[in-house]
Amino acid sequence: GIEYLHSKEESKPTIVHQNISVENVLLDHQFNPLIMDAGLPMLLADDVVFSALKVSAAMGYLAPEYITTGRFTEKSDIYAFGVIILQVLSGKTTIGSSIRTAVESFRFDESVDTNLKGRYSKSEAATLSKLAIQCTHELPDQRPTMVDVIQELSVSSAHI
Repeated sequence: GIEYLHSKEESKPTIVHQNISVENVLLDHQFNPLIMDAGLPMLLADDVVFSALKVSAAMGYLAPEYITTGRFTEKSDIYAFGVIILQVLSGKTTIGSSIRTAVESFRFDESVDTNLKGRYSKSEAATLSKLAIQCTHELPDQRPTMVDVIQELSVSSAHI
């Protein structure tokens, strides 16, 4: 969904979602992810937008540069996507520094959801960890594009 929003097709302008979060990702009956609320913050009253931003900030979805620039970009959507990857990996809604450090160090026993009881693919965990680290990089220019992320996920799934 994010790849479609960010696509550079001549017939469609790039759309920055501005509110990527686990709550805005839905699964259809075939487990295909769907994104809701794209562009909705632009149409809402300022107090509603501010309220939504407070929730996003509290959950860690807001990219660091938003605090200094006040602007959303494709790279801020990528940052939020990286936070979702961290949430999926860890099984936690709030990502603290200990989880982030464990992911960066590829210490899967400390970073992967304990409900899985060790039953997960180490190679998939490594791929997701690497993507999460790249997507949540402090510097926006160091984050991949969504096309790059999709390509990495496609290559990784082909090897499984």
